[in-house]
Amino acid sequence: MSEIAIRCPNCGKRMGADDLKCPACGYGNVTSTPRIRCNYCSRRIPASAVVCPNCQHNPRAFYWKRWHVFVLLFGLAILALGGVWFFGKDLGKAFSAALVLNPTATTTATRAPITVIIIATRPPATATRVPPAATRANTATPRPTDSPTATSTPTRLPAQVNNQPRVTETFTPIPTPIPVPPPKLVAPADGERIQGANKQIVLTFQPAQPLGAQEWYRVQVDYLDRASRPVSWCAFTRDNAFKFPREIFDESSPNVRSFLWRVNVVRASQVNPTTCDAPYDILSAPSEAWTFFSFGSEGKDRVME
Repeated sequence: MSEIAIRCPNCGKRMGADDLKCPACGYGNVTSTPRIRCNYCSRRIPASAVVCPNCQHNPRAFYWKRWHVFVLLFGLAILALGGVWFFGKDLGKAFSAALVLNPTATTTATRAPITVIIIATRPPATATRVPPAATRANTATPRPTDSPTATSTPTRLPAQVNNQPRVTETFTPIPTPIPVPPPKLVAPADGERIQGANKQIVLTFQPAQPLGAQEWYRVQVDYLDRASRPVSWCAFTRDNAFKFPREIFDESSPNVRSFLWRVNVVRASQVNPTTCDAPYDILSAPSEAWTFFSFGSEGKDRVME
């Protein structure tokens, strides 16, 4: 390994600047480029990539993660506890005031007034003083008490339930696309070096099962342009062999002509999708990512004509 070490843009491992491919993942040697992490699969990808080459999602879009839900629930719980603590004082006072018992009427016995009767008698021949006889009556007159009377309250009988059968609606589930196995790559082989400037390269792969209606093979190729910037190129086909466009060689970097390619099955609503911006639904996981190299000098032909 040379003294200058760079990182592989595909797996992030250190590699020599003179190596033709990464010893860990087989990706071609490229200069260090800005990289970001995909928000969906959290893997490192080139910063200029529009679609993540690993999970086929938009790397800059926001996706709900499990820890996002935990943080949201924790925040709602804190707000609920704070509201109970803040409004709990006023609620406690109102509840205590509602439980105050009403005063009950009590019967108190009152004393009757005292009547004094003085009887005057005729004095005899001899004057004698007769003391007055005082009659004192202290009787308490009880007050009549209220006797409880039983009152009858009419009760309502429950209404008879109509036992007629009800018509219930049945839910019809929406059919979901069934995932299919990814295709298997055949040629060019992983790490193959193709000699010759005018060689026609055909990307060949073996499908797991025949295509259905509106189903396509999506071929994606990653390479570096002449400014050493990563480029993701893709195309749609219904055949298991795709001719590699010659203009990609002209647009690729002359220093490192390495091409990383993979295939997966998608469903597109368009009649004939031609660009990467065409809307589609993923039906299979991407196949293995293979790398092949192209050199302008003449050599042994290992490419399918």
